[in-house]
Amino acid sequence: MRKNLVTSKTVKMLCAGALAAAMLTACGGGSGNTTSTASGDAAATTAAGAESGETTTTATAGDGVLDVGYMQTPDSLTPFRPETNRDAPYMNLMCESLAVLSSDKELNPWIAKSWTTNDNGITYDIEINEGVTDSAGNAITAADIVWYIQTAHDKALKPVFAKVESVEATGDYTLQLKLTSNVVGTFDKIMTDTYAISQTAFEASADEFGSELISTSPYVVTQFTANSILAFELRDDYWQDINNLPECVRPQVDKITYHSIPEASQMGIALETGTIDMALRVDSSTGAQFVDNPDFTVELSEGHQGYQVFFSGAETSPCAEDVKLRQAICYAIDADGLVTGLCAGYGTPMYDSHSPIMIGYNEKWESEEYYPYDVEKAKSLVAESNYNGQTLKILASSATFSQRLAQMMQSYIMAAGINVELNIVDPALYTATRLDGTQYDMVINTIGGTYLSDAWAIRYDPEAYSTGDATSRHDYDLAELLYTAWTPDGWTEENIDAVHYYLKDNAISYGMVNPQNMAIWRNDIGLETEVKEIAGYIAPAASTYSGL
Repeated sequence: MRKNLVTSKTVKMLCAGALAAAMLTACGGGSGNTTSTASGDAAATTAAGAESGETTTTATAGDGVLDVGYMQTPDSLTPFRPETNRDAPYMNLMCESLAVLSSDKELNPWIAKSWTTNDNGITYDIEINEGVTDSAGNAITAADIVWYIQTAHDKALKPVFAKVESVEATGDYTLQLKLTSNVVGTFDKIMTDTYAISQTAFEASADEFGSELISTSPYVVTQFTANSILAFELRDDYWQDINNLPECVRPQVDKITYHSIPEASQMGIALETGTIDMALRVDSSTGAQFVDNPDFTVELSEGHQGYQVFFSGAETSPCAEDVKLRQAICYAIDADGLVTGLCAGYGTPMYDSHSPIMIGYNEKWESEEYYPYDVEKAKSLVAESNYNGQTLKILASSATFSQRLAQMMQSYIMAAGINVELNIVDPALYTATRLDGTQYDMVINTIGGTYLSDAWAIRYDPEAYSTGDATSRHDYDLAELLYTAWTPDGWTEENIDAVHYYLKDNAISYGMVNPQNMAIWRNDIGLETEVKEIAGYIAPAASTYSGL
């Protein structure tokens, strides 16, 4: 069963020897080979100086800026984005959406004022607020919202917009949205992924807002370097009283800067030296050193994504049609070993391909067998499979946790008699190749969403992408189960179970480990009021501080 969640007041530091052993098991020397992609970032520079023994910068608390470390900042400011990093903590600062999901998973109006449906979730009439303007003074009307949805549909970067059948303005501030089907969670996702952007301003941009963004957000971007730094400052001409905003997006910080620090040890050094005031989603191997340190607060919450392995569905991969080979790989992976070796104990094994905090997840699955670690069974399945010694390729991001996870997976799988090589790539190349099943046999991924149906739609629907599902698979038996389960009438425990068991029995994907989220901040920033966002994480810009 999953651990109970703990806070910084109750969590206890693992003994130094056990922690060191766990970290050695996890790293295998791998972290020393990681190269940060945050070149030019002050946090990375400071980290490098600290490692070499040089004098580093002093703490930033009191300079009026909340400096936040995160594993990746955007490669572009464009509002038309793929799924990658859609839940990153800076996204709600870049653009305002029609609605926002709060920490209680309720859909709250933002740019939208209200919405209604009279046909069980197929057609929606939406009213937006009047008087919405962006930082350049452009007024936002229903026509801009319609244009955004149509453009997102045509760009096909997010599968959810493929489920839009039509959208039209019915007035200056009203529009009607019709969906191809009433998939549970689809409307919520469209509302949270549709941004209020001026068509006129966007079309006047030379690079589609790639380097300079004009949006309706309470913040303006004051500094941006791709994959390095993203700085915001509160506008003095915001279109409405900020007190009217949902609490999780209500700005309380005048200036906030996000630093891209993908390498875990550099994140820790940046915290220690004060280059950053706060670090989000910190790798537990680094975060554990801050537990019980009186100068820092460590807050733990259950991970809302987890780490999964997805098997290629492309006909070029030996995994595509060989269920016994896929099952063998699942049995070969020691999930408890991953929790110990990668998470220093701050995590849980998974019992489904998706996080236990998603709506629709059934806790009974945790009492059922889910590929327990069994090398001999894995070897037996390999012998029964069509595997003939090919070298299978694992695609993974160069982010610290993903890289170390790939290294441990490689060791486990090779112990079962399967040859494996790693393809560790930078975040940009990973994003460009992760949906192409011809580029790998296995891909390590993390899948977010509010409902299980969110994750299903972007991973397993064979109509989601031009090449099939997210691994180039065309499984229409699975699709039929999905299409049955994800309607309002079909959203039942029985139908959800059917999808779960199909994914499990056929080893289409395998949930491995769900690290607890670590948010760490320096106590000298004087956190007074903590506000949480949808996944239960701290919302840095919506919280209040006395020491900035």
